[in-house]
Amino acid sequence: MSGDASPEASIPDLDLRLDESGTRVYCTPEPGQHCPDLEAASVVVALREAGYGHWAVVDEGVKALTQALRQPAPAGHQEPFLLAEALDGRFVLKVDAKGLEASLHVEGPRGGSPATVEQVLQVLAERGVTHGVDQDAILALLRQPELAPDVAVIARATAPVNGTDTVFESLVPEARERIPSIDDRGRADYRDLGELVQVSPGTPLMRRHHATPGTPGLNLFGAPIPARDGRERSFATRLRNVERDPEDPDLLRAAAAGMPVVVPNGVMVEELLDVKQVDLSSGHLNFEGSVRIRNDVADGMRVRSTGDIEVGGMVEGATLEAGGDVIIRHGVVGQLQHGEVHQPTAVIKAGGTVRARFMENARVEAATVVAQEQLVHCQVSAHQSVTVGATGARKGQIVGGQVRARELIECMLLGSPTSPHTVVMVGVDPEGQDHLEQVDARLLEKQKLLDELARTLHFAGQHPERVDENFVQRVQNTLVKAREEMAELTLEREALVQRMERSQDACILVRERLYGGVEVHVGDRVRRVDQEVVGGAFFLRDGELVFDHAP
Repeated sequence: MSGDASPEASIPDLDLRLDESGTRVYCTPEPGQHCPDLEAASVVVALREAGYGHWAVVDEGVKALTQALRQPAPAGHQEPFLLAEALDGRFVLKVDAKGLEASLHVEGPRGGSPATVEQVLQVLAERGVTHGVDQDAILALLRQPELAPDVAVIARATAPVNGTDTVFESLVPEARERIPSIDDRGRADYRDLGELVQVSPGTPLMRRHHATPGTPGLNLFGAPIPARDGRERSFATRLRNVERDPEDPDLLRAAAAGMPVVVPNGVMVEELLDVKQVDLSSGHLNFEGSVRIRNDVADGMRVRSTGDIEVGGMVEGATLEAGGDVIIRHGVVGQLQHGEVHQPTAVIKAGGTVRARFMENARVEAATVVAQEQLVHCQVSAHQSVTVGATGARKGQIVGGQVRARELIECMLLGSPTSPHTVVMVGVDPEGQDHLEQVDARLLEKQKLLDELARTLHFAGQHPERVDENFVQRVQNTLVKAREEMAELTLEREALVQRMERSQDACILVRERLYGGVEVHVGDRVRRVDQEVVGGAFFLRDGELVFDHAP
């Protein structure tokens, strides 16, 4: 036989026989049989042509037979060689320890019988799985195991559905959603934010939708997965100029004419103060209601309102505080106080939304902050979100300063090519974080006091002759009081930490580009950007900070 002959050209005449079980193929060489050029591949071909091509080849037996036939035939009878065997289909079942998911890995039969749905169901039952089994998925895997994924989910728990908290639905949404008008060429006019909404007595303002109970889930073992019931909340107290509908206690109506202002858990109707400008001629304003300023607010002036503040011009280094929204048609321009890098002269605080065309060197605190074009070297804290850049706008940049939000920070550009230090933080409660820092500082002071008192008492114990008994008693009383205060502060800190638990849904979204010098915080995870990169989203996945580039 030549060296380049194919296995088919040298197929030996083998005596292949099945055992009594019909699951194994043996070969016993005939007396005097000698095949010096026999290859293992030729034996495999012989098995295939004999109808055992799908059986599992026993490599050790094939090798042993090949070696035996290459040698001169020994005298007498030889022992049979096991060449192939029929294997049934197999599967591996994995069940999550919490009973949330079960997966299956299937291997097809090799000459034997395929695994059956009944076998899989039996193993599932033995593992205690009684709920969430997808028999169609099992059947699809077993029918074509060679086309199936390596591991496929065949059972899933029924997830719990948490109840919804009480929802307070504003029936005058336009009062909270004034947006720039768009001309016939598609351009946004940021000077025209629309008219303020006025209501008359009896106008429906807000409806309360009650909390709903949660629906428990069910794991694979049939055990319930608890669900959280929605939290029931009442209308806030002391809501001015509104009243409940006598036939519907979940409906608030206006009791006076004025402007509706949505507040937490309620709505109020405020009268409106309308002034031309705020400067030395007007003096500071402190008004129980909403304020409309047609032109500018001059540097150094203060405007306080329990409702909304609308400014038709610029705010220059002034302080604006509103219980509702602050809407500035142009921009905010402050200055950094001499020698105080983090103390801008422009301060804007709102219980609702702060909206302006741009803000520079300003300190801003609100539930939501919206800038159409830029935030430049600002200190921003938002209980909900910060958005820089209106839909379709070419600008939308955060440069320098620190921007914090609990849920979302969104912009077109983050940082600048000059790489100023820019910090953005989500997943934290800005007000709670400041409070936590204050509590930590007080805890540190109390701990220092406790250490000092302990050292004093230790000295008194070592040298009683040098310390007055009344002094020791006063120290002990102070120590007891300090420990009580320490315990109260510790409880306060634990409550704050629980309230500030980071949100898995918090996100920083940069639509176009990031620059070096940017520091990103999501919850307690931090990432620093050292070079210019394309935009994307920062968020937490399984507790780790992830950056996914925008598509």
